[in-house]
Amino acid sequence: MSKRGENIRKRKDGRWEGRYIYGRTESGKALYHSVYGKTYGETKEKLQIKKMEVNENVSQDKGITFQYILNDWLISNRIRYKDSTYTKYKYIIDKHILPELGKEKIENLHTSKINGFLDGKMNSEALKNEEALSASYVRTMALIIDSALKYAALEELCVPIKSSIKKPVVKKGQIQTLSCSECDCLTQYCYANLNHTNMGILISLNTGLRIGEICALKWSDIDMYSHLLHVNHTMSRLKNDEDRWKWIVETPKTQASIRAIPLSNSLFEALMRIKETAVSDYIVSDYEGFVNPRTYEYRYHVEMKKSKVRDVNFHVLRHTFATRCVEGGMDIKTLSEILGHSNVSITLSTYVHSSLELKKTQMEKVEKYFANSGQ
Repeated sequence: MSKRGENIRKRKDGRWEGRYIYGRTESGKALYHSVYGKTYGETKEKLQIKKMEVNENVSQDKGITFQYILNDWLISNRIRYKDSTYTKYKYIIDKHILPELGKEKIENLHTSKINGFLDGKMNSEALKNEEALSASYVRTMALIIDSALKYAALEELCVPIKSSIKKPVVKKGQIQTLSCSECDCLTQYCYANLNHTNMGILISLNTGLRIGEICALKWSDIDMYSHLLHVNHTMSRLKNDEDRWKWIVETPKTQASIRAIPLSNSLFEALMRIKETAVSDYIVSDYEGFVNPRTYEYRYHVEMKKSKVRDVNFHVLRHTFATRCVEGGMDIKTLSEILGHSNVSITLSTYVHSSLELKKTQMEKVEKYFANSGQ
């Protein structure tokens, strides 16, 4: 039986067909040839031979360039990535990596050159008129390059690199949360001035949903009987075939992000109030289609200014929810599942931020313990 990503299929005439890349156009577009066999095993064997011949010819004729490796790597891994991830990687490759490293022969692409390229992307003086890229962005570049070279080594297109590629360390800044009084004030404002935008704010404050998940949330995701909110989709931005950006609704990043969250009575009642005047399948939309995250965030900041609460990034609501849950005594495993994390360590390291009030409370407990133990 064929495996996904092998480019082997069974034809209507009963034969098996395997497709392979034998070359590329000047623009980098792949050119395909096919091999045929009576069985899957025979076709796979023929396909492997042809791939080896192509790789050998490329190596002998003109030397393999890094552009060739990157294009092959991206195509071979296409099936693994969501559309938004694939678009992001392709943009980084086309915008940043290919202009400087694309024409390099793979045999001449040493780790020192790669590390120099990555360092330059973070050095504002080296970039002159361009802004230095963030450590997180450059780290993604490093991961793409590293993965592409490992793929090339496995395909026997080059020898494995001996030294490691430097991946910038991403320093986590001080994460903001709303104070208890700010959170209460914002909640009261949203209930008193309930509309589609404020409904999204209340959902995030009470469930920790991300902005993309909020915008993709449909009325069909609400279980009216069990009072459960089902997170099945998120909204992402990617480029279409015409090289224009568009918004799409797709499955969440990981399987853990598909989850069900119990709704409080007050939040469920607010949802029912909004549903009475709903004109869209999407909960936070006030017209037939969906509201994309950029538009929604603009509306969110308008409401924040009206509420007189400190205007913060929408993601702060997620941080606030996680922190309040910990302060309220929720166990980390439950919180991790509600937030849609694949493991508890992500919850602990990223979203649980001990507030000053919580620190004081814990220190008072320790002080009482020592005081009682000394009696």
